Amino acid sequence: MRGAVRLVPVLLAAAVAAGRAQAPPDGGRATPPRLVLTLDRDAAGVLRAPVVRAVSPLSGGIFVAALRDGFPVRFHFVLELRHSVRILPDRLERAADWEAVVALDPLTREYTLIRSGGSQEHFTSEAAVDRALATPFTVDLMPGGPGQYYYVGTLEIESLSLSELGEVERWLRGDVGPVIARTGDVGDAVERGLRRLLIRISGLPRRRLETRSPFFTP
Repeated sequence: MRGAVRLVPVLLAAAVAAGRAQAPPDGGRATPPRLVLTLDRDAAGVLRAPVVRAVSPLSGGIFVAALRDGFPVRFHFVLELRHSVRILPDRLERAADWEAVVALDPLTREYTLIRSGGSQEHFTSEAAVDRALATPFTVDLMPGGPGQYYYVGTLEIESLSLSELGEVERWLRGDVGPVIARTGDVGDAVERGLRRLLIRISGLPRRRLETRSPFFTP
């Protein structure tokens, strides 16, 4: 996460990807996955912090199939606060980004959800994982002055190699490695990028969800 942005609660999650589609986690009709961004004001008209929620991120079966095939997957959330200016292009004021991972243990058939800070939760079904990922959370990302603003939220879900899973787990625990900090060896960064490119062209699923709030004033 960039800057001193507070997440309440920290509900970061990630899932895993694979190539073949299966039935949705609840065994019923699939609900299209989407990202919901809610803005509200209190009784005095004061703007509350935005609330973000991923709806049915495992819907469609491709990520459930990936989990079953042993491919870890990452959920990468980004929330941007943008300042709308009539004459000039809109300005990015601040942004918050966070990640988490879901993986399936092939022996116990138990799903592990790793949140930021290194905390873990364990589940016995895809439906339980899907519900955990869909829990709403609040992001303390508020305008610092007058004007017209809006939020842009995105969620990227992509497959990970086992080596990348290790990097993400270290990041989630707060042990930021040189590649993630962008101060490490250039060769390491290039190798990591090539691994990710190989995954992306291998046929494993990737998905990007995006939502945008209405314009508002503080």
